[in-house]
Amino acid sequence: MMIAPPTEPTTAYLFVHFTGLEQSETDEQLYFALSRDGRHWRDLREAGFPVLTWKGGEGGVRDPHIVRDPRGGFHIVATDLSIYHRGGWGPHDGATENGSTGLVIWDSPDLSHWSEPRLVDVASKIPGAGMAWAPEAAWDPDRGQWIVFWATKTNADAPAGSDAAALNNELGDPTNMYYATTADFRTFSDPVKWIDRKNVIIDTTMLRDDDGWWYRASKDSEITIERTRNPYAVAREVLRTDDPNEWSFVGTLTDLLGNGRYSEHYLEGPELFVFNDDDVATVNGRPMRYGLMCDQYAEGKGYTPFRSADLGSRDPLDWAAADDIDFGRIKKRHGAILPITEAEYEAIEDTFAN
Repeated sequence: MMIAPPTEPTTAYLFVHFTGLEQSETDEQLYFALSRDGRHWRDLREAGFPVLTWKGGEGGVRDPHIVRDPRGGFHIVATDLSIYHRGGWGPHDGATENGSTGLVIWDSPDLSHWSEPRLVDVASKIPGAGMAWAPEAAWDPDRGQWIVFWATKTNADAPAGSDAAALNNELGDPTNMYYATTADFRTFSDPVKWIDRKNVIIDTTMLRDDDGWWYRASKDSEITIERTRNPYAVAREVLRTDDPNEWSFVGTLTDLLGNGRYSEHYLEGPELFVFNDDDVATVNGRPMRYGLMCDQYAEGKGYTPFRSADLGSRDPLDWAAADDIDFGRIKKRHGAILPITEAEYEAIEDTFAN
């Protein structure tokens, strides 16, 4: 099954995000922003007045990702976590030891009407799972299912030889990426360990191009970009295999753009998206079709954006910082951008703008 396009061409964008200030309960809820060109963003509400709220679980929600369903409708998946309610980040916050192993999920038929949020467990079968963070979902048109992936820290190991032993941490840092599959965002397969590396691996984003290549960017020791034709391939250390059935290293933002301030010491939460046809900028004589945002968490500045003409290219001319994008007044942290139609834009605006 291929992803069914909307009935009209997409000409605008919806940005779903949280603010991450962690100074009040509303900082860890969901906000919407709109843009007609992908460069100038308008917040639909002021800080303190979120569009969607989650009162269950930990009482806060972070890292939302929004997708268009090929069978109609939309879904948001997000992290069940409140650092505000935990008293702030610190050595005893417990967020990775006793955090939620479920994801918060909303459904919508039209982006204007949203279901009540629900908490769906995905990670409790991972030995010693301390959390399920920064989830995303990607539609696999070949198998007709969603791949939902997230980060979990394992705080214990299953016995060797047991069914769960394959989920154990093997290399270095105990925070790894896992995935499960689903058809309806209600029933999920058992988790599979997807990426296990010596360094912490977290905040993976993934998309598929029209030629069947899958690309992902992750917060590793750098912001690392890889590609494959088999998104289910399990990866250990970053390798340039050039094997289409394995994940193969493309490059890091530091290498591709020659800027040391693009490393994981400054950036996290990478998010890939595709620009609408009319909004593709030409840089270095090349049409920059893809967008990549990264959260400037170390400096508390929100997102910084980049463009790419070819996510599989190691040529620095195919990559550029996007200095012409204005994300609006509210700080935007670890969210997602969805191309939408003009009718969807107007309906969202009419429903949620204050």
